[in-house]
Amino acid sequence: MASDFEKLDQLRASLDPSGMIDLVCSFPSHMTDAWERGRRFAQSDIERAAVGQIVVCGMGGSAIGGDMVRSCFGDRLKVPLHVNRHYEVAASLKKDAFFVFSSYSGNTGETLSAYDAVRGTGVPSIAITTGGELEKRCREDGVPVCSIPGGMPPRSAIAYSFFPLVQTLTALGVASVEDSEFEHAQLALARLCEVYSSPGPENTAADMAYRLLGKLPFIYSCGGLFEAVARRWSCQLNENGKTLSHFATFTELNHNEIVGWKALEPIRNTSVIVSLEDEHDHAMAKKQAEIALSVIEPLCAGVIRVASVPGPRMTRILSAMILGDFASVYLAYLNGVDPTPVKNIDLLKDRLKR
Repeated sequence: MASDFEKLDQLRASLDPSGMIDLVCSFPSHMTDAWERGRRFAQSDIERAAVGQIVVCGMGGSAIGGDMVRSCFGDRLKVPLHVNRHYEVAASLKKDAFFVFSSYSGNTGETLSAYDAVRGTGVPSIAITTGGELEKRCREDGVPVCSIPGGMPPRSAIAYSFFPLVQTLTALGVASVEDSEFEHAQLALARLCEVYSSPGPENTAADMAYRLLGKLPFIYSCGGLFEAVARRWSCQLNENGKTLSHFATFTELNHNEIVGWKALEPIRNTSVIVSLEDEHDHAMAKKQAEIALSVIEPLCAGVIRVASVPGPRMTRILSAMILGDFASVYLAYLNGVDPTPVKNIDLLKDRLKR
């Protein structure tokens, strides 16, 4: 592993001028800052109120925070939490709801459109953003804004779409998390970031990147805690690693996708499954996953199993996430590309403007 990591370190110097790996390594400090920003904002701008549902409107790196929070709280969340990734907002989502508009740039078209769909209706709302048009409209309308630091790709600002939302839900009285749970997670993530940025046998992130090189990864989980993590892994492999990836969950994929593997003969040697497994996955879901993986494994290039680390839910979900974040950047190095630019997204945005 030491020599393998040495190669990654050499590639970093030439392929990562914007320092994406440094942003990933900074996640523990982002956690602390985002936790405190969120606390100050929630205590000063949010009043406990009767809320029937939470609706998070966002896209990409700004939306995944909503998915992660929903997975993290699980059955501790007293009301449904929906993540709306659309220009429109369904009428059913406007009833007895509290809206969170999450856009890192503040200029995300879908999020601005969703904001306009509830603008002036009296629906209680906040925004989490660095500025842009979203902040402008919110200031005009008297909607509270949780300001977060700019200058990062949205996908590397996950702490800032996660922890202010956690604090908001706590202030509303629809969920709660103890400081001790956050502190446990922060210490665990600090240790993992040190391990994943250094040579040694414990650096499973570097090992994961080598195992995914030249492969088409299918990221599977049993839903529950790791459903959002599977999405995050897939997104990070796409954006950072410049590697096409797919995610799905058990047991739903056993009702459809398991059949499709029969048709993958042309790419059998390049398709791998990454199975994200939490110690508290539902017993029947785990049983179905074991059977399905035994069926699929002969039809692909292998199954890579990733087990959760011990600890509270927040520690387990963020630890699984950060492993994928590191692996995606290292995979970019092995692919000979800079992990930061997202040229196809920039091209899409340019064409939309024109």
